[in-house]
Amino acid sequence: MHKDDTPVTARPAGDGPLTGLPQEVDEAWVSVRPDNGNVKRALLLSSPVVVLGAARVGLMMAQGRGTSEGSGSRGLVIGLLAVLFPFVWIGLLGALRWANAGIVLDEGVLTVRNRFNRRVLRAPVSALTGLHQVDLPIQGPHSTRIVITAHQARPVMIDPRTWDARGLAQLWHQLPVPLHDSGFLEWREVKQRFPKLRRPWHHVHYGLFVLLGTVGTLAYIALVVNLPFLL
Repeated sequence: MHKDDTPVTARPAGDGPLTGLPQEVDEAWVSVRPDNGNVKRALLLSSPVVVLGAARVGLMMAQGRGTSEGSGSRGLVIGLLAVLFPFVWIGLLGALRWANAGIVLDEGVLTVRNRFNRRVLRAPVSALTGLHQVDLPIQGPHSTRIVITAHQARPVMIDPRTWDARGLAQLWHQLPVPLHDSGFLEWREVKQRFPKLRRPWHHVHYGLFVLLGTVGTLAYIALVVNLPFLL
């Protein structure tokens, strides 16, 4: 990979060099933070409708509806929580990812952690075998992913949209393997090329995922609408 003048975060002083690694790689220290911008924007855009819906359902459950006499303050609280719960859940998952997930290059070792602080990749840069940019059959305009491969390690798929763009650029600049454009791959081709890669179930089985999501959403809406009669 060609070197340029891209700034790189300096590794904290006091760490000694690692033997067997190029000096420039050993001295590099890059930390890539998650980017939850897409989730934040979606929550902010939907918040007025969600707040109004929560207030309506809460008041309906507090005051009663039809033959239901209402449940007072208890019904108000339950109604608010019933509508807000999915959005609070999404917000909590985003916060969990921000707190735990990360990609770090330190002392010549690349480490990737997910939202549950689970280490999904830890490999010395000398063991890396490739950075593969692939276009996948994913619904929507953002179908590009980066697959990181290494000797004796399970491949990891990175969604560039969900990570800090500047940090990723610094990371690709420092790794000793080039970013290779593998073009468009069907999921079966992805499995053939990266047999141990964990493929996102909701993308691989998109039709079934939409069906289950639709049924679950309708069932949840029906539950919320009929809560005044159930209390």
